[in-house]
Amino acid sequence: MTLSQLLITTEYGGGPAFDAVAPLASALEEREIAVRHWCCEESELPDLASVERIVVLGGDGTMMAILRALEFPSVPLYGVNFGQVGFLMNPRLAASDLAEVVSREDVLEQTFPVLEAALTLESGEVMSLRAVNDFVLERASGQTVHLRTYIDGVLLNRYSGDGLIVATPGGSTAYSLAAGGPVVHWAVPGMVITPLYPHRPVQFHSLQFPILLPLSSQIRVEADEVQKRGVRFVADGATQECGHSVEIRDSGDRVRILRDADYGFVDTLVLKIIGRKRSPSEGSNGGS
Repeated sequence: MTLSQLLITTEYGGGPAFDAVAPLASALEEREIAVRHWCCEESELPDLASVERIVVLGGDGTMMAILRALEFPSVPLYGVNFGQVGFLMNPRLAASDLAEVVSREDVLEQTFPVLEAALTLESGEVMSLRAVNDFVLERASGQTVHLRTYIDGVLLNRYSGDGLIVATPGGSTAYSLAAGGPVVHWAVPGMVITPLYPHRPVQFHSLQFPILLPLSSQIRVEADEVQKRGVRFVADGATQECGHSVEIRDSGDRVRILRDADYGFVDTLVLKIIGRKRSPSEGSNGGS
């Protein structure tokens, strides 16, 4: 497949990522690829009908913002890291080199599940939300939250602590990992529940360890004493209103993240999370 139209996206209309748009667009147009630019600050969404690939310039947060703004599109996205960790992104290159890379056909495509949540607010209104990284239920006051967590209708735990994270494999290297959750390979279809600073008195028996569940699972969390112990809900870093219950499941939709052909999951984990250099004897790929 020869690419004919790309959309370059940024979160803001300024900064290093925005400055890279014009030279990249020029280099792509030299390859006879039509290019449009769109950023999250624009009120009107772009028409994706003829777009074959979306190039995201920024960090992991920008990728989340673009996915959310474009309502988790089916068009594949190629991320270029202008942020810090950039676990979902590819390396930054000079415009001419980057144009060659983003227009290649021999790229690795990763698929990530999009989770959906039905959040019941204190008013009784139900808000529908989606996330590709994680949902977080966290305390909204100085009080610990009290949460009853059900898996497929079965009570798992009556929890007291700072909250819970429900993460996809893509989100397993973010907040969930910082809270003690496992790194989940992108090809493993599952979601992780990770507790945040669980309260340890025996009266609660709060969940002390993360749990990896299949995507077919349905998670329901109910909050007690919400007037005193408010629970804030966060979807992919975007804070929502406080609620008293939420149901989380796989939406069935998928986002497609593109990687360079020589991408290796273990290599990336070592480089960006563990932080040690691989020796030549350890190989160059490290698994997909």
